[in-house]
Amino acid sequence: MAYGSGQPSWSSRGGDVEEGGGLSRRTPHNSNGSINNNNNNNGSYQQGGNSSGGGYNYQSNYQAPQLSGKYAEQQTQIMEEAMRTHVTAETTANNVLAKLHAQRHQLQNANDDTWEMRQNVATAQRELKELQQKAWAKKKRLYMIIALLAAADLTLFLRIVQCGGSFFCRHYNN
Repeated sequence: MAYGSGQPSWSSRGGDVEEGGGLSRRTPHNSNGSINNNNNNNGSYQQGGNSSGGGYNYQSNYQAPQLSGKYAEQQTQIMEEAMRTHVTAETTANNVLAKLHAQRHQLQNANDDTWEMRQNVATAQRELKELQQKAWAKKKRLYMIIALLAAADLTLFLRIVQCGGSFFCRHYNN
C-alpha cells in the first residue's frame, strides 16, 4: 500500500470504503456486498474466535442474529434481538444493584458494629482506670495502717526493753 492511495491497510479486497470495496473485516461479505452468515469469522470478538484462528479466546454467550428474509424482516429480527439484549442487560443490572445494596447493608452493619465496639472499649478503659484508682487508694490506706501498727509495735517493743522484759514497769525508789 502506498501512502495516499485511498486503500486502507486492513482492506482485504482493495478499493475505497465509499465505493464499497473496503468493507469491515469483522463482518464477512460475499462478492456482491451482502452479509455472509456462515460462522467462519474467527476474528470477531462477538463470535468468541478460536485459539488456532488467532482470534480472541474467551467465553461469550452472545449469538449474532441469523438473518433471513427481506430487509424489513431482518430489521424486525434485529429489533427483537436488541430488545432481548436490553431485557437481559436490565435484569443483570438489577441483579448487580441488588447485590450492591446487600453489600452496602453489610458494610453499614459492620461500621455500626465497629462503632459500638469502640464505645465498649472506651467504657472498659474508663472503668479499668476507675478500678486502678480505687485499688491505689486502698493500697495507700493499707500502707498507713501498716505504718501505724509498726509505730505501735515499736513503741511497745521499746517499753518492754525499757522495763526489763516486763510490760508493766515497776519503779523502785532505792
